[in-house]
Amino acid sequence: DIVAQYCHPDLDWGAIPGRPKEASELLQVQVFIRHGSRVQCGAGFCWEGNSEGNFTCGLNYLDSSIGKSSQPLTPSFRTQYIDGKNLLPGNCLVGQLVESGFAMEQLNGKRLREAYVEAENLLPEAWWSANVHSKAFFRSTDIPRTKQSAMALITGLVGRPGADGIPPMRLMTMDFAKENMIVNKRVCPAVESKEKEFYRSLSKETRHELLSLCASLNPKKKTVKECNLWLSHLIDCLMSRICKTVPFHPRNTTVPAKFFDNESALMRRVWEVVDQTAWQYFQAMTSAGAFGSLTNEILKAADIAAGRFPDNSTQK
Repeated sequence: DIVAQYCHPDLDWGAIPGRPKEASELLQVQVFIRHGSRVQCGAGFCWEGNSEGNFTCGLNYLDSSIGKSSQPLTPSFRTQYIDGKNLLPGNCLVGQLVESGFAMEQLNGKRLREAYVEAENLLPEAWWSANVHSKAFFRSTDIPRTKQSAMALITGLVGRPGADGIPPMRLMTMDFAKENMIVNKRVCPAVESKEKEFYRSLSKETRHELLSLCASLNPKKKTVKECNLWLSHLIDCLMSRICKTVPFHPRNTTVPAKFFDNESALMRRVWEVVDQTAWQYFQAMTSAGAFGSLTNEILKAADIAAGRFPDNSTQK
């Protein structure tokens, strides 16, 4: 079911499978996550009347400034968005992580702890307490919801803090213009021509479906690329109002009835073509080398863990 799979109301995916019997030793674990549940990610047109309803966010940041010594230079400030002064109706930043999304990632961290700290002893408690601030490597894009998701995951992974509390930890990021965890033509110039080729090479059926849906739902979108991007946005509009894990009120009633008619046939149709096109798109971008820079970092970390390089000072 689309709603159950996407919204993930159970919050917890369950225990991580154990190490295969034929694997004699676990050398390293590399974990990649997406953010937890969030409010709508873009503020563009969804349908007539899409400004009805309200997003209400209670999960915030405490911000402060620190120097090289990690000692705070200022008090902590709780960052909150003024109700009614944002792109979305309510008090949420576009794409802001919500409480259920934080809980999802905290549970993911707990499952990682069960599997790799408690069961495998890959990170013994003594090592963890002494080295987490200096030898563990946590990486995020410089987007609030992804950084906060990383913090939640790490909180679940650390578990119960010791008598001295949880030591300061580094969350590494980079200028988004140079980010290599996304399709970025500044990092891989080849993706620009590859993307044009991708849209030209889509099947006649897929192109027709994308353009037909836009002609019906948003005639301003004329090209295949424009339609694909807008229909992806439309799914975001729909699910952020349908999912119980997103604090939007009144739920469902502000969504046009046509998306629910005939057992949600129209919504399923949009989902199918967007999902299919997205899968093909990322396959094409990967083949063009879009994630080559990130892949190099991943393989280098694996080589270090396997002892192929002498410098194993940083455990990732």
